[in-house]
Amino acid sequence: MKWTTTLIGIPDAALDPPHGVEVCPDCGLIQRLPPLQGRGKLACPRCGHIMERTSGRSINAAMAMTLSALFLLIPANFLPLLSVDIFGVHHQSVLASGIWGVAAQGWPVVAVILALELLILPFLRFSTLAVVLLQLDAGHYPSWLGRMFRWSEWLDQWAMLDVFLIGFGIGYERVAPFLPIEVGTGGWCVVGLAFLSMLTRATLERREIWRRIGPNVESLDLDQEYIGCGHCGMPVAAHQEGQACPRCAAKVWRYKPQSTMRTMAFALAGFFCYPFAYLYPMEYNYQIGKMEGYTIMTGVMKLIDAHFLLFAAIIFMASIVIPFLKLFSLSWFFISVRTHSVKQLRLKTAIYRLIKTIGRWSHVDVFTVTVFLPLMHLSGLLAVYVGDALPAFLAVVVLTMIATEFFDPRALWAAYLMEPHE
Repeated sequence: MKWTTTLIGIPDAALDPPHGVEVCPDCGLIQRLPPLQGRGKLACPRCGHIMERTSGRSINAAMAMTLSALFLLIPANFLPLLSVDIFGVHHQSVLASGIWGVAAQGWPVVAVILALELLILPFLRFSTLAVVLLQLDAGHYPSWLGRMFRWSEWLDQWAMLDVFLIGFGIGYERVAPFLPIEVGTGGWCVVGLAFLSMLTRATLERREIWRRIGPNVESLDLDQEYIGCGHCGMPVAAHQEGQACPRCAAKVWRYKPQSTMRTMAFALAGFFCYPFAYLYPMEYNYQIGKMEGYTIMTGVMKLIDAHFLLFAAIIFMASIVIPFLKLFSLSWFFISVRTHSVKQLRLKTAIYRLIKTIGRWSHVDVFTVTVFLPLMHLSGLLAVYVGDALPAFLAVVVLTMIATEFFDPRALWAAYLMEPHE
């Protein structure tokens, strides 16, 4: 058994004597996780997962960012987002305007998903995280604290205000060359919220949070087999598989039950929606009797023609490259697990971490449409309509995110662990 993590990163980091035992969530390796002095990070020696980093991390800073974000949520939701004048007619939108517009055009399921991602889940994410950090700051450790932090971590993947910022910027730039558009107070609050969301994620060291929540394992009985919680990394005796983790209350499994089959089911659903997302228009623009549809690729070309090369590159990567990468990677993982392949395990695990991190950013094109949808409206002269590709594309993004959530990267290492190793 390999016990000590690998110290990587900035040279001024140093290790105290080993004292804690944690389990890598990506490969299941049980290892000592010593505290760091100075700046640096600890990596799993088997798969390279960053177990802990101290550079730029601060619980107090994360708490300040979280409370500031909660403060901005109310004006961001209710104050004007954007305003535009079209032939003397003034149009003004709030964050929910695009969502109502999508619902009014006959796409209620899409509207519900957008409302969750932009209105409800951000509030729940910052609220739960604020409660956890305030409890820790006060020195209170109620039994439900680990469960709440686990929920907060899950909500972070689905609260999309930071992703919305990119769609907001692209939507603004698409309108600004043709019409006088102004960012309202609510718009600036959304910008602030997006940055606070990213800064909260950047300053929060989850391993330190779990360590403070406890309980922690200082040593193991080497005569007993252990497995790890896939959420908080706590080692648990193997005979307790299926029971609640003492730290985060999630059920502890050696491998998630039916993980690969569930992953492939959602990935196949994503494959089914994939061609519709790219062959049909994402939006229709109506201008003085003329209706024109724009697919994802024609939207990219329009941005290139308008010399918005950075935005074109973002849309191309987020809407074309990333969904394909996710579907291809998930299929590769499924085949690897089913064939018990032990090749390129470290690479596969790294790709899993990549698609789990970047998958949510594929929402950019959807958010771009919802930004200017409520603004571009003048009865009989000008309108924007949701295209048939938008719900199909959103389905691809959401289904692949769910598939990634279901997948257990530890299953990739199952065949490797059955082979003899020193």
